[in-house]
Amino acid sequence: MKRILLTGARAPVALDLARKFSKAGHTVYLADSIALPLARWSRSVKRTFQVPAPASNPVLFVNALESICRSEKIDLLIPTCEEIFFVASGLEQLQKVTQVLSESFETMHRLHSKWQFVQLIENLALEVQAPESHLLCDAEALEAFVRTRNTKDWVFKPVYSRFASRTSVGPEPDRISEIRPSESDPWLAQRRIKGQEFSTFSISSHGRVCAHACYRSKYRAGVGAGIYFLNVIDPRIQSFVDRFSEKMHFTGQVGFDFMYDEDGTLYVLECNPRSTSGLHMFEDLELANAYLQPTPEAIVPTSETPRMLGAVLALCTLPSAIVHGTIRSWISDYARARDVIFSWRDPLPMLLSPFSILEIGIRAIRTGNSLSQASTMDIEWNGEDLQQR
Repeated sequence: MKRILLTGARAPVALDLARKFSKAGHTVYLADSIALPLARWSRSVKRTFQVPAPASNPVLFVNALESICRSEKIDLLIPTCEEIFFVASGLEQLQKVTQVLSESFETMHRLHSKWQFVQLIENLALEVQAPESHLLCDAEALEAFVRTRNTKDWVFKPVYSRFASRTSVGPEPDRISEIRPSESDPWLAQRRIKGQEFSTFSISSHGRVCAHACYRSKYRAGVGAGIYFLNVIDPRIQSFVDRFSEKMHFTGQVGFDFMYDEDGTLYVLECNPRSTSGLHMFEDLELANAYLQPTPEAIVPTSETPRMLGAVLALCTLPSAIVHGTIRSWISDYARARDVIFSWRDPLPMLLSPFSILEIGIRAIRTGNSLSQASTMDIEWNGEDLQQR
């Protein structure tokens, strides 16, 4: 039985993972830079630690994790959200006291940067390619790019971003002025692919995939974040993940976004080298074992039961379903899905989640950011030089 420390305790994936490890008999600890993260209310958790915000105090953040790992005799540290980049920056320090599920900082950067990831895919010469992409580092580069192109055929997004934040899909020419690339905030112009989007979550160990889930999001909160997940079996996507992990000799968690165009051509859009919502598709014991005792063949979820963030689904999509007359199909979808937050055996995370939301809401008001932006601003890394912080 292992003693496991999960960071990013605010995320539903951290809650789900804590429950899965606890059911498998392991002892779970949490660390987060907010005081009231969602997973802290779970009966699956032995103790929750509040640590310095990594985005503003990366050295103190890593030192705090080292202290926790020493005092609690942690066997495995698993980052779940974007704090993983700060964990990776202190990997050598942390690996002296525990096992850390993360690649090197250099590898994590190549996967996190949308521009570097596109270049990596080209260099790996895999059977799946990324869409045509162009780096934009200033207003002049943007102006030159759009001068000879139809903007409706392109997607513009920051090189460092999450949840499709600030992404502009096929904008009208008069909206281009809202895009402001710079050396410190570079953007990517990527050819627009029209079709069905899929996402993945995988765990790899030294280049071998131990667990793999492919899914699509039927409902979303806004443009990017999925909140209702359907399991998908796609051999082409799984083959790509297998070959990518092998060529990179990758160890850790990784997710990709893919899209099939109207002709059936498969493109890989971007990479998320951390936990993703595909984690929810697995049953409890099989995923816990994939982290700790990987089998020679990858575990693939087979359940046809959708997973959902039930409360978020109701808040974000129920009004639209009522307005557009799709309430009956919405109710059917809701009834057949499994909520990844609410559990009769562990009800407090759902019942007390308003306190977690309130903490982030107060931060959003104080900083003038949206709720989504405020939920990650203290843990996100956008390419800054960590040595100068």
